[in-house]
Amino acid sequence: MLLGCKAVVGCLCLLLLNGCAAWKLKDLAAQMPASGPITTLERLQQIEPPQRDRAQYLLNTGLLKLYTGDFSGSQQDLQQAKQIMEALAATSVSENLAAFTTNETLRSYSGSPTDRVLVHVTLALAYLLGGDLQAARVEALQLDVTMRQFPADKTIGHLASARFVAGLIYELAGERDDALISYRLAYNILKERQEPVPEALQSALLNLTHSQRGFEREYNGYRSEFNRDATVPGRTEAEWLLIYFDGVVSQRTETRLTIFAGEANTVVTVVIPGYHDSGRTPHPLQWQAPGSSGTTAIIENIERRVRQDLDAESGALVATATARAVAKYHMVRNAREQSELAGAFANIFSVLSEQADLRSWNLLPAYIQVARLQAPAESPLTLPLKSFTDDAGKFQRPANMRVLFTSSYTPAVFGYPQTLDTNATDEITERP
Repeated sequence: MLLGCKAVVGCLCLLLLNGCAAWKLKDLAAQMPASGPITTLERLQQIEPPQRDRAQYLLNTGLLKLYTGDFSGSQQDLQQAKQIMEALAATSVSENLAAFTTNETLRSYSGSPTDRVLVHVTLALAYLLGGDLQAARVEALQLDVTMRQFPADKTIGHLASARFVAGLIYELAGERDDALISYRLAYNILKERQEPVPEALQSALLNLTHSQRGFEREYNGYRSEFNRDATVPGRTEAEWLLIYFDGVVSQRTETRLTIFAGEANTVVTVVIPGYHDSGRTPHPLQWQAPGSSGTTAIIENIERRVRQDLDAESGALVATATARAVAKYHMVRNAREQSELAGAFANIFSVLSEQADLRSWNLLPAYIQVARLQAPAESPLTLPLKSFTDDAGKFQRPANMRVLFTSSYTPAVFGYPQTLDTNATDEITERP
């Protein structure tokens, strides 16, 4: 009996240690607005996560390294996270058994559908900002493969932002047909969700269908829907594509449900993950150039995506939690038949071991926003409260597309291409 009690205590200690690591990640995500990405990364790197949480940990460190300009480190972490999630596609029997008998946190973190797509998007940006367009293109191809694995008749796992970034990469590579296909897919996702089409995507669709033969009908359809004409940049104009990660997504919370379990003829309490109403609002980024100004617009509401992912999984979670609660109910009853002490320990184990799986890609942005803007080649571009890093404020030659990336938690703006063309002397101005 004493050995059994020690085993229960040991199991509970292990669960508490795992829970501490999860809560530390949640706390760091909550502190991110005040701490910033550099301090958050330093604190995160002091945590040694359980092996089953390795993918979640690497997703977060990879994103923070992207925010801080460590593109090589971001690539390494995100690639490892991606490989772990892919390897977990066929979950082991032992992990399923542990999740059924104890709780879901004993299963290795394999990521939500949104995670599995956004890891490609974030990796593509890390490669692009690191100057490797071909590696970014490979990620664009891989995200297409990943998204095709999700049911075509559902929106789960289908992200407009992913298709938009893929289209941008193909456009930079000069593959205009593939770019148009990706931009169309982004448009279709937004229309299916009845979400607004941002001007950056409108411009991409209008410009590509206007500048290529055989797309007159499609162009006229977009022109009528968006109530605007194509604005293809001229030889003396520069074009920028701004990608902006806004905020931090909400953290999961525990939700307790009381359910009547007919097979045990009793009422059981189950614990499942959920989300509170965050009341979060987007904060568009303003830009300004001589004679024109504007703001970024949302192309992906990650707040909605993570909730939709969890809603799609909730039925299975409740069913598993109910079956687990019934099994624990029988375990406690059987232990009590042996002795009061055994029953007490079994009951403590039953209560404390029931934890909702609150793991997520904690530091994902709440919103992905974009803007596509044009200005005369000699005109400066200003992003208030932002500063351009070294060469990131320069473009290679007039009429070339310049990609800029920033987040709401860093003052730095990173860009592609990184090097200045020998024939160009124009620079984007830094903030005062």
